[in-house]
Amino acid sequence: MRVRGTDFNVMVLNEGGSRTVAMIHGIFSNLSVFYMAIAQVLALRYRVVLYDMRGHGLSPATPSGYDVASMSDDLVAILSELGVDRVHLAGYSYGGLVALHTALHHPELVDKLILVETPNLGDGKRRPMLEGYDRKWFEKYLQGCFSSTPDIPRRRRIDKAHREIQYLFDNTTLGADLKRDRDLFNRVAGQPFPHETLLLYATRTDCANAGRFLHRHIARSSLHFGRGDHSIPVQNPGWISDRIIEFL
Repeated sequence: MRVRGTDFNVMVLNEGGSRTVAMIHGIFSNLSVFYMAIAQVLALRYRVVLYDMRGHGLSPATPSGYDVASMSDDLVAILSELGVDRVHLAGYSYGGLVALHTALHHPELVDKLILVETPNLGDGKRRPMLEGYDRKWFEKYLQGCFSSTPDIPRRRRIDKAHREIQYLFDNTTLGADLKRDRDLFNRVAGQPFPHETLLLYATRTDCANAGRFLHRHIARSSLHFGRGDHSIPVQNPGWISDRIIEFL
């Protein structure tokens, strides 16, 4: 699909579903984070929209546009092209920040909000990602992302992912764009937030304080912790899909 002058890889499951759930993957991953298990379960009940963010998966890299506001504009344009005017919105990690921004700036579009392992970029926990390409830090991150794949393909996928990440840092504004959004959580705390929100975090996460912060400042929110670490959508997809179905 081409929107905002850019091509996006978009997948729709259960196109006849009466209610729509849109799912946003994390940075440096792709729609397969949800597609392999969680989206398949949700598609038994809902129309599910998945897409690769710009510069990720099968969506080509662009010179700029990697900040949360631009990513949110991409999402809104994709949903508009699909004729979706009301959506349950789920975001994982950086995708959760895109979902959060969308709920803040397009409240009429978002029904219920699901945030999975959404980090607070202002708390210092994601400092290596914000300061540039650090292969050792990304190695650990990618090992978690690909933890469910066999050893040899996993190694090849990680090496390929390293090359793609390095390209984004070297040839686009991604590094600078990520630094723009350190105050997003403060924006949530500074204004009423009407959406009913499900907060899903892992028991072995460094984002727990982010979840607790959002729980304190979003009046209609519930916070749950499930087995796993930051890669919980890959490690424990059944727990994620069960909580989402209960919530919706």
